[in-house]
Amino acid sequence: MLSVSDLTVRYGDVLALENLSFSVGAGQIIGLVGSNGAGKSTTLAAISGLVKSRTGAITLDGRDLMALAAHDIVGLGLVHVPEGRRLFPFMTVLENLELGAFGSAARNRRAEQLDYVFSLLPKLAERRQQLAVTLSGGEQQMVAIGRGLMSCPRLLMLDEPTLGLAPMLVEEIFRLVRAIRDNGIPVLIVEQQVVHALECADYAYVLESGHCVMQGHGRDLLQDDGLRRAYLGL
Repeated sequence: MLSVSDLTVRYGDVLALENLSFSVGAGQIIGLVGSNGAGKSTTLAAISGLVKSRTGAITLDGRDLMALAAHDIVGLGLVHVPEGRRLFPFMTVLENLELGAFGSAARNRRAEQLDYVFSLLPKLAERRQQLAVTLSGGEQQMVAIGRGLMSCPRLLMLDEPTLGLAPMLVEEIFRLVRAIRDNGIPVLIVEQQVVHALECADYAYVLESGHCVMQGHGRDLLQDDGLRRAYLGL
């Protein structure tokens, strides 16, 4: 489905990613894990067209994404939910969700997608007329993910969806990620919560200083002594 080959990204003279390759298949949760500055968020930004200083190959079902603008990439069904939620604070939950359905295909399915989002996240249905600024951090993250789903994604990319959330809410986010996958939408997730991400992911890539240093099935990586020492303090 999504194929990334030899992706290299520079910010001026700074090399942020070098020759990164990975893929996301139908029905998969793929994790990108690593410490701050490893290149995880840069990877998502490069795939979604937000970073232009890049080389390599990025394709979605064989369609070249490298020359496309970010809004055209969304139109193909590759949707990026960025770190930090980035809601419109003084708009309601419903208004924030509806802004996700800005493309023509998504606009035509707005009512259907809204029903889908509310079925996954019934708490948002209860709060549909509430201003986003009045929500808790976890609820705001749910709105951000719901807004991404309103774009009718064929593949959803999540950047640090559990950042700053309490442990109970972290569990809820990962349950939601699994539910999205189980409903037929593959997920590429960037996370610093290494244990949760690897338990959730079908396959994962460990990034360090812009390079992939380890890869494998999520639960297998959790048993790797080197990873446990580096990221879990064990």
